[in-house]
Amino acid sequence: MITYKITHVNGLHFELLDDEGKGREYDVTFVDRKDDGHIYETKLKPGAWAKLSRSYLSDIAIFIKYQGRTVKQINLLDELKGKRVFISYESKSLGDSIAWIPYCLEFQEVYKCEVIVSTFKNELFETVYPELQFVGRGVTVHNIIAMVELGWFWDANKEPVNPITIPLQQAASNVLALPYREIQPRVAFKLNPKPFMGKYIAISTRSTAQCKHWYYWPELIQSLKDMGYRVFEMSQEADELGAETLEDKSLNSVMNHLYYADGYIGLSSGISWLNWGMRKKGIMISNFTRADHEFQSNCIRITNENVCHGCWNNPMFKFNKGDWNWCPEHENSPRHFECHKAISLNDVLSKLQQLPL
Repeated sequence: MITYKITHVNGLHFELLDDEGKGREYDVTFVDRKDDGHIYETKLKPGAWAKLSRSYLSDIAIFIKYQGRTVKQINLLDELKGKRVFISYESKSLGDSIAWIPYCLEFQEVYKCEVIVSTFKNELFETVYPELQFVGRGVTVHNIIAMVELGWFWDANKEPVNPITIPLQQAASNVLALPYREIQPRVAFKLNPKPFMGKYIAISTRSTAQCKHWYYWPELIQSLKDMGYRVFEMSQEADELGAETLEDKSLNSVMNHLYYADGYIGLSSGISWLNWGMRKKGIMISNFTRADHEFQSNCIRITNENVCHGCWNNPMFKFNKGDWNWCPEHENSPRHFECHKAISLNDVLSKLQQLPL
């Protein structure tokens, strides 16, 4: 009888412990069962080990052979059942945090294991995901069979597919060896009374990249005011476009304003993901990403595919966060940022009727 130890802490580690004292040398093959692809082959005797450089989880089978005959097959994902798995976020982004959290629960349910999670936004999830365990950053988690990191790595050993070519949520399902389907996340907040009487629209005009920016916010804000709405900016930055700003810019204050708002209009940003997680329908202005990159349900998406669009999801380009003017096809030309300049004020105003105003 062969005994072994298998763990997957940022990579599969397999140790051959014993073979009833025979001390034989075995041919050990690691195979990806999804595509029947051989990942690695080696020879091991009891007491020896091998580790794969691939750190994301996948359906790996380990075949142990002696004299050409398979004497043992071990399936990694089957080994997770009843064990403890640690999922650690390596992204601080609000949007990433919200987008990926439902797949932690999906992972626990599919593989029948005990999942411990560490995000940079635990307060958003702890009470609404009681099925999961949460720990703070830097906390050591003991007695685990696997640890997996969720993030944007641009590294084939950490992510099986270039993350810019797939929906944002699929970056998590791929790393966790789950079939992809859009799952609306849960987010927790303390509901306070409506901040004031009257109708208002929440907007979010800021984001982490200039390519997400839209150019007609002042005109939209004035149009909304002319329609009788107050307009409140949800972003943390000071407003210079004509909207009112929040005195309390804490996350819970932002969520309360989103909850009571008569409508929300934003970009492909964390606030839009937050609004979606609160089950609020919103308008998203985004033409630099493909329409399937963000969430599809409960969202009014505004694009213009008659001009350059979707550069974010083009594998030929990699976003340069150090270049505020990053526009990979048309920088320093008359078509610079045409993707969002081509979305007009009327394009947005025409969609307002689809909100529960």
